Amino acid sequence: MSFQTILDISQYIQVNTRKTVGQQYSRSGQVRTAEYLTAQPWIFTVKPHAYLYYPQVRSVIQAIDNLDRLTAGTLSFASSTLSWFASYQGALTAAQAAALTLASVPAANATTISVGNLPAVANTTVVFAPGDVLQLGSYPYKVATQVTRGAAATVSVTLHRPVIGTPSAGTLTAVGSACTWSVVAEVCPTYTLHPMTDGAWVEWASDFVFRENVQ
Repeated sequence: MSFQTILDISQYIQVNTRKTVGQQYSRSGQVRTAEYLTAQPWIFTVKPHAYLYYPQVRSVIQAIDNLDRLTAGTLSFASSTLSWFASYQGALTAAQAAALTLASVPAANATTISVGNLPAVANTTVVFAPGDVLQLGSYPYKVATQVTRGAAATVSVTLHRPVIGTPSAGTLTAVGSACTWSVVAEVCPTYTLHPMTDGAWVEWASDFVFRENVQ
C-alpha cells in the first residue's frame, strides 16, 4: 500500500495540474501571456497523518522506504473516503460510462478526443461533466467542458492537457474513480519516532510530494 496508505489517511491534499505559463508586463501595465507546451503532470502534495503508531505502520513505512524517490507507485481515489475526488458526475450509468471508447487515435499533442460507443439516451444527456476524469492508457485527464450526447455517433471531449503518447483506439482505460495515477515521490520525507508505552508515534519531517510518472 505505502503511498496509497499515506493518501488514504492524509490530513490534506494539494492538487496541481496547471499549465506552464509565462507572463510579461510592460511599463504601461499591459500583460502578455504565453503557454509552454508540457505534459502538465499531476502533482499531489499530501500531508501525512500525524501521530501514527509505529508498531502498526512499520510495514507501510518499509514499503515507502522500498520505493523511496526512485520507483513509481500507484495512487487511487476509489476508497470510500476519497471517491468524491474523481467520481463521475455525468448522467450515464456506470456500465454505460465504462463502455465508452476512444473512437480514433488523436493527433500528437491534441487536447480534444473523439469518444464513441455512446448509449441510446436523450441528446441532452450529459456524457461528461466539467472536472470528470477519464484515463487513456496510463494517464488520467480531466474533462474541461460539459459534453452532451447529441445525435452523432461520437462526441468531442476537450481535455485539460495534451494527450500524452499515442493511446490505442478502443475502450477507455477507466472513467471516474476507477482511474489510477502512476507517481514518483518527488519528496519522500524522513520521520522521527517519539517513544511512548510499547512503541512510538511517527512525526514526518515534511509533506509528501507525488509527481505523475510521465514516460
